[in-house]
Amino acid sequence: MSEQVNNAFYDELGEQWYHGDRHAIGLLRAESGIKLDFVRRHLLPQQRVLDVACGGGLVTNPLARDGYKVTGVDISENSLKVARDQGVKGARFVHGDAFQLPFDSHSFDAVLLMDFLEHVADPGRVLAEASRVLVPGGRLMFSTFNRNWASRMLAIEALRWFPESPPNVHVYHLFLKPDEVIALAQQCGLKFVEFQGSIPKVFSWPFWSSVFRRRVHEGFSFVFTSSLRVGYMGCFQKELAQ
Repeated sequence: MSEQVNNAFYDELGEQWYHGDRHAIGLLRAESGIKLDFVRRHLLPQQRVLDVACGGGLVTNPLARDGYKVTGVDISENSLKVARDQGVKGARFVHGDAFQLPFDSHSFDAVLLMDFLEHVADPGRVLAEASRVLVPGGRLMFSTFNRNWASRMLAIEALRWFPESPPNVHVYHLFLKPDEVIALAQQCGLKFVEFQGSIPKVFSWPFWSSVFRRRVHEGFSFVFTSSLRVGYMGCFQKELAQ
């Protein structure tokens, strides 16, 4: 039987969403900077944005500060409470399931699936539902992990180095190769726009401090790369005929 991904721990994070540094969530928080850079590249001012599986609002809240009309949706009520408690004007948070989003079709100009596709057994169904709520011509953006030995080492084995990280934050068989994502997206009327790789900024003191101290340094960061070997982000556009 295949290992099951542990999605339950997000419900127990509380303030660790924004302050935990001995937990894998610290790496997710560090990665939110480069995700935001990628997303902003594909958004127009004042667009309506849906952040699916928004968690504690690490992406939703900064986009709301930028002036976007952002809705975050998540199945974890506790995570949504943390997101709301940040008190960011313009951010709206809704309880809901990514497999059955509580929104009308064609409700959003952009949909985000950041660090989420590798957490579900049926990513095609998630993409189809995201496409449903997206306006024709709208854009879907995501981040996930490729499936190979390098991604296993960095996105699974390395997380165990942080003492408060739970087991099975990621499981290998749910990782997605880029061509697999393209095939699933095309079935939902989504046309490929761009892929962009990302990796930790290894040649930096915050990276090595995090390794030696087993705490995520506040300066830990990620950088873009042309290689899609480990983590990567992507953008698709919904076909106008939809």
